[in-house]
Amino acid sequence: MAIIVTIENPVLDKNGKLKSRINSIISPILKINGEIHLNLHDLIPFANNSEKKVVDFLLISSYVYAIDRFVNRHENSIDGWSRELEVTVPVYEVDLWSGNSNYLEDCLSFLTGDYWKVNFIPLTLVIPKSTIGAEFNLEFSQVNLFSGGLDSLIGAIDFLETGSNLLLVSHYDPQMHGPKNDQKKLYDVLLKEYANRVVKVPSVEMYLRAPNVNTEKTFRSRSLLFLGISVLVAQFQKCSIAVPENGTVSLNYPLSSSRRSACSTRTTHPSFIIKIRKLLDLLGINNNIFNPYEDKTKGEMVRDSSNSVLLESIVEQSNSCGKRGHVANWTETVGKTHCGICMPCIYRQASLFEIIDKTPYGNTINKAKYGKNDKPFFESKQSQDLAACLSFLKKDISSSQIKNELLINGVTNLSKINDYVALVERSRLELRQWFEREGKKEIKIRLGND
Repeated sequence: MAIIVTIENPVLDKNGKLKSRINSIISPILKINGEIHLNLHDLIPFANNSEKKVVDFLLISSYVYAIDRFVNRHENSIDGWSRELEVTVPVYEVDLWSGNSNYLEDCLSFLTGDYWKVNFIPLTLVIPKSTIGAEFNLEFSQVNLFSGGLDSLIGAIDFLETGSNLLLVSHYDPQMHGPKNDQKKLYDVLLKEYANRVVKVPSVEMYLRAPNVNTEKTFRSRSLLFLGISVLVAQFQKCSIAVPENGTVSLNYPLSSSRRSACSTRTTHPSFIIKIRKLLDLLGINNNIFNPYEDKTKGEMVRDSSNSVLLESIVEQSNSCGKRGHVANWTETVGKTHCGICMPCIYRQASLFEIIDKTPYGNTINKAKYGKNDKPFFESKQSQDLAACLSFLKKDISSSQIKNELLINGVTNLSKINDYVALVERSRLELRQWFEREGKKEIKIRLGND
């Protein structure tokens, strides 16, 4: 049975805060509800300068983010992972979106790993008039997603080093502490270094309020909201949109066959970029979306930085950790910003192999004990990412095996398949070199070196 989700027509208050009711029928006897909160205050001027279908895309991206969090995957999946979702959402251009619903559903299914059926009802929202601020009167060549992470920081620095003007967009969920502050600290540095050439739209607040619901924690659709905001803002000057993400993470190559569904996001996967471009083209929204680093490992992004001095001086202020809020079993917590042992932290540390990494990590990969009873670390759930990564690196994997796995995992651009295979091989080498340098006996045994 499909899970029925309905988004009611949103209401905009005088401060520009949008609120929508979200209702879901999980089963004939179980109904849940909540509220979607999206602060549109700083986006209203851009909405005034955009077509209704572009505003629709932003709202749809926020609806999808909310629905993805609202319906718990483990409790409501049909096969242990995928959910069957039939949703109804309000938009201005009902006929346009209905005529292209198959393409939207294809994008969403690829992105979240679920089965989507999307229906549309008329949107009655009235957006007040507002003018764009003087700070946006520069001629911008590109809009960049700016998350507060290392990759988006490198993307901003590299583009600004070309001498062109850059517009940054971001969002944050107040229920996830950290990203808003990360974005502000990094932007303040960029503003000082590249005076009068970089402007950031204030980070957009978006969250789901559902106090009686066991919400989903995987956040697979989080980056879609970045795209929704970017497309709206990019309409102002009809510029391209860059989604800076290392190719290793974009490909989402699984560490094992059992972890094919465990990847946190596919928003920058090459196939998703192709799909979202096609959808926007069909809608008549003509902004090029691309990932300038789809052929690079994270370490190659660091090594090839256009301003390595600046990057090294502020790299510790970026945040890559996927489990920054789970501090209960960290070896150290005071002043620490990264767990040090989740896959994003592992990729980060390996990428910073050749520079001084001052990032304060709460754990080391050589951690021996876990919890109050000092249990062996590798017997704990906390070690799962690290153990899976070491097992992956220990395996002898041929180029043909990598190619087959990439095809299984959704790569459709066969003209680049060999480039992607080479990228996975370089990623494995990058990780292995770091582990061999930093790892002690237990790590080396699991890596197959002892």
